[in-house]
Amino acid sequence: MKTPPILAAALTLSAVLALPGPVRAEPYLGRCHMGECLHYDQVSRSVIGTGSAAVPGDLVLVALRSAVSDRADADPATLAWEAPAPVQVFCAKDRPAYRLADGAYQSLDLVTPAGATTLVTAIYLHACHPGAEISDDPFAAARALGYKATPMVVHADLDALTRR
Repeated sequence: MKTPPILAAALTLSAVLALPGPVRAEPYLGRCHMGECLHYDQVSRSVIGTGSAAVPGDLVLVALRSAVSDRADADPATLAWEAPAPVQVFCAKDRPAYRLADGAYQSLDLVTPAGATTLVTAIYLHACHPGAEISDDPFAAARALGYKATPMVVHADLDALTRR
């Protein structure tokens, strides 16, 4: 029996839209600071856009649940998880970035340790590399994944981010 054209088109589209690798990441520690630890659980992941010929990459949307504890090694099953919230990151070796609330994109230096960027570095790595082994040191994990130091610049929008 021949596959009906509409079904063939739907099957082809679903194959094109399928994401390589896992969609979820195991719950992970984002950062501990002043006796408070932030934990995250990536419950969904989808590629919603791409970069350009000049700056290739994928625009990824993840839904993250967060929880707070007083211990880095808290059992995820015992945490009080918040409702999932959307987070967008631009997954690219040359210009990794995350989307700010105003729609601009903050490029990231994923390899230079800084307390203020530990959390967003962990979120970025889990969103862009959900199947990778991300250690407690996200900066070392980024180096192991091949990232290099990049300038931290705010770009007005995705077009500005993906222009050379």
